[in-house]
Amino acid sequence: MESRTRITALFIQLLGVVHVFNFYNLFEQSSRLLGVDGLIPVVEFIQQFNAPDIGLLDKLQSCPSFLLWFNSDFSILAGTIFGLVLSFFVVAGFQSRKSLILIFPLYLSYTAVGQELFSFQWDSLILETTFLAVLLPSSGWFFKNFKAGADKIATFLFLWLLFRIYIESGVAKLFWGPGSWSSLTAMSHYYETAPIPTFLGWKFHFMSDSWHQFETGMTMIVEILVSAFIFAGKWPRRVAFVVFTVFQVLILLTANYGIFNFTTLCIQLFLLTDEDLRLIPVLGRRIQGRLASVAIPVPKWWIYPWACVIFCFSIIEFMMFAGGRGVYETRLAEVQKFTQSFHIASRYHLFGPIDPIRYEMEVECKYDSTGWKTLEFPYNAGSVNRAPKMVAPYHPRLDFRLWFDRYPVRWEENQVPFPECRVTPEILPSYMSRLVIQLQDNALLANRHFLPHSFDTVIADSVRLKYYHYGMIDTLDADSNQLYWERVLVGIVYIDTAMIGKTPRVEFFVQEQMELTPVEAAERQAENQPTPNNYIDLGVTYYRAGNFEGCIWACFKAIELDPNNSMAYNNICTAYNRLGNFKEALKACNAALNINPDFELARNNRQVAANRLGIK
Repeated sequence: MESRTRITALFIQLLGVVHVFNFYNLFEQSSRLLGVDGLIPVVEFIQQFNAPDIGLLDKLQSCPSFLLWFNSDFSILAGTIFGLVLSFFVVAGFQSRKSLILIFPLYLSYTAVGQELFSFQWDSLILETTFLAVLLPSSGWFFKNFKAGADKIATFLFLWLLFRIYIESGVAKLFWGPGSWSSLTAMSHYYETAPIPTFLGWKFHFMSDSWHQFETGMTMIVEILVSAFIFAGKWPRRVAFVVFTVFQVLILLTANYGIFNFTTLCIQLFLLTDEDLRLIPVLGRRIQGRLASVAIPVPKWWIYPWACVIFCFSIIEFMMFAGGRGVYETRLAEVQKFTQSFHIASRYHLFGPIDPIRYEMEVECKYDSTGWKTLEFPYNAGSVNRAPKMVAPYHPRLDFRLWFDRYPVRWEENQVPFPECRVTPEILPSYMSRLVIQLQDNALLANRHFLPHSFDTVIADSVRLKYYHYGMIDTLDADSNQLYWERVLVGIVYIDTAMIGKTPRVEFFVQEQMELTPVEAAERQAENQPTPNNYIDLGVTYYRAGNFEGCIWACFKAIELDPNNSMAYNNICTAYNRLGNFKEALKACNAALNINPDFELARNNRQVAANRLGIK
């Protein structure tokens, strides 16, 4: 008997826990994101729906949100608190169906007005899961009379959702990322380029190439082959549950994807039956004492049309995903706009192509004559000695979104590295545009998004964005401090609010009129005239500024242009000595001495590295 009375009760409670985290995240971030002084103010967004020729139904289809009418900062915050209360009701088993019926439109209201900061796949997944959960029997009053679990229709729809999560991700890897997945190289870059990696993800990055190839292959097997077990018999489903659980836990431990993996773990419960709980002794005894396992209930009449609508919409979304561009020219695309607005069904194409390069944006401000000061986002890579950390199920929406906008700007076909330029804030993503304007207008509002610093209350005179190419490293600096990242500057964008509303919106090479620092001058020289000597000069400038990773990068650029440049190898040795990487330092100086055996400076630097390694 495949009864799921206990499974269903457990799922309802765990879904409530996920919603507790979800609404707490909203409570903590809503004011600084959606409030009147936030980065994406609701009051500004809804203006487009206030035209007299837009009817009520059109408004709700385009923006299904109570915030169309109640959009004060108090209403925004009150909605999150109400969501928290309802979530605790679900956890406690207090009229779960009624609570979930209220939770769905409440959370949908925030995603409908949240624009790019509320467009993540975990938002779609929790909404679709909540919509399906309405099909489950209500907990009643604290599960006292909870005698029937999910019926066959509800169980099928949850398993269908689980199947789509995995198979769509696998298909995306086959068709969108064949260069990295079919060649088994994807996982070699995955941990380094994850939006917000964890400490364990940093550790995994340094595992062997053969391990990364194994990981890549197993990911494809899990998502494409094991997903077929979902609709197989009892034992295949048990195997799938174990494999999927290990898979999701590993993702949880190595990268931060908000509530996505937690929600998926909840859905996976429907692979089991009450009988399977005996394999989990502690959990099984705890639930068995409260609930009796009974026969599978017969679906109520209203579940049939409800389930039919959900399944049809999910098929449409699947066809939009797999059908290619031609599908977007059919009538299906018109129906899909409705499903997209209400998130009754969604697409889950996780990590198709894996970009092997990690770029990150850093904000710098100038205050009077103090020079440029770096403002760090709390959860991005940031400084090279900041350790990655676990933050999920908390999901920092701004920091996470910056990963999608991490590429150096490519305006007017300028590729990386691009000329330094001056731009109007209007050319940036809307949330970033508002942030850089606030830095020069209201420091208290702007600095809510950064780590605390000594200029929290000071309005910036100038703002610029610096783009870096990041890579994970595991080494010590000259002071024996652990370094987790190395980074190389690839571009600088100066923000000019005086350009708002004017053309051109971008002006290149504007630093001719600015006072350049020694580093900026050397970077400019190497960029404009990429010769070996200019790159060596840039490396020396980086070295004097304490940027030893930049020195190594610049010297390798010189070697690319002149493979027999002994000075470049010597400078690499010196920089590696300062970083404490004496093995690499020894290799570099050996290369310098092979080119020029009489190079006394290289011989001295080699001796420093050899002494530290205990080599005579």
